[in-house]
Amino acid sequence: MLKRRIAFCFLVTIVIFAVAVLAATPPWDKPPEQWTLADVFRILQDSPWSPSKVSLESNYTQRTTNSQSGVVDDSHVNGRNTAVVPGVTISRGHPLPAVTVLWWSSRTIRLAEAKRVEARADAKDAMAKLDGNPLADYVLTVEGDEPLRILRDAREDLHDTVFLELESGGTLDLQSVKYVEDGDTDVVRTEMHFSRLLNGESAIDPESQKVIFHCRANAKKEMQNRDNALSFRVEFCPRLMKARGKPDL
Repeated sequence: MLKRRIAFCFLVTIVIFAVAVLAATPPWDKPPEQWTLADVFRILQDSPWSPSKVSLESNYTQRTTNSQSGVVDDSHVNGRNTAVVPGVTISRGHPLPAVTVLWWSSRTIRLAEAKRVEARADAKDAMAKLDGNPLADYVLTVEGDEPLRILRDAREDLHDTVFLELESGGTLDLQSVKYVEDGDTDVVRTEMHFSRLLNGESAIDPESQKVIFHCRANAKKEMQNRDNALSFRVEFCPRLMKARGKPDL
């Protein structure tokens, strides 16, 4: 009888340990068909491909001294022959908008988004429609209609203000931008494309510790009571961006 009790307790211990290990396994280390909806949202909201921490940066501006009044302001009227006053400003009354940035070229992220869409009552076969092949570029997305409005109507050339800072100290320049407002998903997004090659070699070392996405833009047409600027940085860790042990960039 004592031996049976010991054997039973040992079996229970093994089961509890196995359940604990399974629960602690990150979703991206499990096959996609085993993902729960909770796994999907964790991948999309707090994973190596979707850092929950986004650092808002101060916004660089070029203001001018009004030739008649001598007052420094943002007006572009009578901007000729006036002294340019560079500056850094942070609006306390109107904080910069919260943003969600995803490493979209990751197959893990795209599978999770397809599974999220498929969970909707009016969406079917989103997983089946997904092209699982690697994308030609590294693609990062900035989600939301307000960021899309600002980026599409940016005063700046986005090629000058959007880039990836590499661990080596170099940068990877923006190649192209795509604005996505329709399709199966209900989330509008701005796709930022970067080349996978730099000087003929892989632009990002999959074992590197960090890659920082920088993005800044000011809307040409400012709208009252709306956010009209974006300025932020997001740090990714390629070394952690692995699905079932393989790099997924």
